[in-house]
Amino acid sequence: MSEVFKKNPFQWKKWLPLAAVLLLVAPAIWLLRSSPVTPEEIHHILLISIDTCRADYLSCYGYPRKTTPNIDAVAKEGILFSNALTPIPLTLPAHASMLTGTNPPYHGVHNNVGYKLSESNRIIAEILRWDGYSTGAIISAFVIDAQFGLNQGFDYYNDEFVDPIESFFFNERRGGEASQFACDWFEKHQNEPSFLFLHYFDPHEKYDPPEPFATLFKNNLYAGEIAYTDYCIGDVIKKLKDLNLYDSTLIIITGDHGELLGEHGELTHGYFIYHSALHVPLIIKVPKGPKGEKIDDVVALVDIVPTICGLLKISPPPTIHGIDLSPLIYKKGKINKDQRYIFSESLTPTEYDCTPLLGVVNGHWKYIQAPRPELYDLDKDRKENNNLVDKDPKRAQLLQNHLKLILQEQLRSEQMDTKVALDEQTRERLESLGYIGTGALNEDFNFDSTKNEPKDSIQLHQQTMMVRVLIVIKRFTEAENICRTMLEKLPDYILTYYFLGEIAMARNNAAEAIEYYSKFLSQIDSAGHRDFEGNLPVFLNNPVYRACHNTGATFAQLENFEKAIEFYNKALQLDPAAPKTYNKLGTAFFSLGKITEALKHYTKALDLDPNSPEAHFNLAYILHEQDKIDEAITHYEKALELKPDWPDARKNLLLAQMRKKEKEQTSTPPIFKLP
Repeated sequence: MSEVFKKNPFQWKKWLPLAAVLLLVAPAIWLLRSSPVTPEEIHHILLISIDTCRADYLSCYGYPRKTTPNIDAVAKEGILFSNALTPIPLTLPAHASMLTGTNPPYHGVHNNVGYKLSESNRIIAEILRWDGYSTGAIISAFVIDAQFGLNQGFDYYNDEFVDPIESFFFNERRGGEASQFACDWFEKHQNEPSFLFLHYFDPHEKYDPPEPFATLFKNNLYAGEIAYTDYCIGDVIKKLKDLNLYDSTLIIITGDHGELLGEHGELTHGYFIYHSALHVPLIIKVPKGPKGEKIDDVVALVDIVPTICGLLKISPPPTIHGIDLSPLIYKKGKINKDQRYIFSESLTPTEYDCTPLLGVVNGHWKYIQAPRPELYDLDKDRKENNNLVDKDPKRAQLLQNHLKLILQEQLRSEQMDTKVALDEQTRERLESLGYIGTGALNEDFNFDSTKNEPKDSIQLHQQTMMVRVLIVIKRFTEAENICRTMLEKLPDYILTYYFLGEIAMARNNAAEAIEYYSKFLSQIDSAGHRDFEGNLPVFLNNPVYRACHNTGATFAQLENFEKAIEFYNKALQLDPAAPKTYNKLGTAFFSLGKITEALKHYTKALDLDPNSPEAHFNLAYILHEQDKIDEAITHYEKALELKPDWPDARKNLLLAQMRKKEKEQTSTPPIFKLP
């Protein structure tokens, strides 16, 4: 048994049947297996992930301008894999695959919002820590904050930003700050084996590189972000050399996904699984290993974990979907290309009531499962403009069969704790940054050709994304104009009235908000979107909840508290764990003089979210009115702890403290002087 399993009693025996299967499969993929490197030569491991990094924007991958001189230099010292693919074009699930070596159907994370990596998954940091490595991570975007599960096995997980950048979608930090923390890490851990996962987020939209890169790349700011990130990586490489650690450090440079930049109608990423969204860099520099080589075999992001384990002579968990690439690196083995099938997915189209997009790559052939399936020869057609599915139906059928087999093997039957109920602060943080989708994903991996075609909804997706961004940055007129266009061109798109309601709500136009939300909610019922049990499709749950909640809030603003209560209760039917709605419902009951009901709902709000300053304040107010001063003071103090600059809470706390003093004075018997 490997040292990993000896040191960690994680029920390893349950993996033995799968391990036996993998032992049978591995020789079919590998024609020869060997790695001459010795673990003692690898003292440090640096895994660099560049978020949203198209491989073809690196100069070592053929970009015409010199965008990445520092990465190019590492490539000359190691191996460049020219055809590396991510399984999913989204940050959180792609990093889950990168760090576990498993695909999304297995690890269970399919989106950036509403998911976390279950503790039942094992990531490379856990494996390396048990092998004696200090483990650290430096994170540059809120989307992979520790609460979303990637922190497992890390002794140090730096996800608090000193000088954060507020972007449309995320809280992020500049690459320079991330590099400084990385340099500090190696300074501190230079005399012990260490593993550092270093994440850069700069190339993600919006594209705003600092000077001089903004000027140097003014005609292509995305390329400028890549160049700035390379500059930051150069600082870390220099630090390794200054500390005499470079030669003993295994360096892996990769990306979580690419960027379509308008190809196939998608401006960024997350919807389609075309090549420019999946093709990522992969450069591996092994201490005393081969230099300046390029490998054209198709490899995958899930190969990183088994490759690290292979180079260290550590057995990876048997659930790994990737393969150890060290035989390729040392030219001691070849991949049997006929047996290598690389999976990809996007469930984002299910937010628009479409089928998911599921893909498989075998050599230079790529198949995408959809109601209108697609087949591409990537050697001749990297941009995937020439669909060959009708010209080569046998190949398409073969690849579809392998895709089905992958799903049968990798979809986990047991329940996993992958869904995360966002607390109020996280929910509002993500909503304010625009990164809440139209609703939950539909995790349906069946090949249903009767459902809507994702390619037909890309315009909806792009306009939806644009409207959300415009609302976040308070450009309401532009958002409204897009909605009006959507009503004209796409009258059946039911979310348009919802967006108009959001705009009216943001403008504090109560009458219009009620009008548009009501039209949206009436469309839901009249268009037959509910099933025979009255349930909504998952992609509508969140918008309908928000429409009901906001309609309730608008009626409360108009002092129609009975109507407010009606819509708050409708919202809670869709999301029974929404503390914000319970808090608002409590206030509506309080306004009607129904104190017992108000107390019940404020208490429920705090049960669901103990860190809601509003619920603490509201509960304190009633307790104060009931002369339960000690309890009131406790909740006022908690409200101020959570929201220090709240004058009403500070004023009421002072009044409660004065009342407590009065009660103490009046309850104390007078002291008489002795004669």
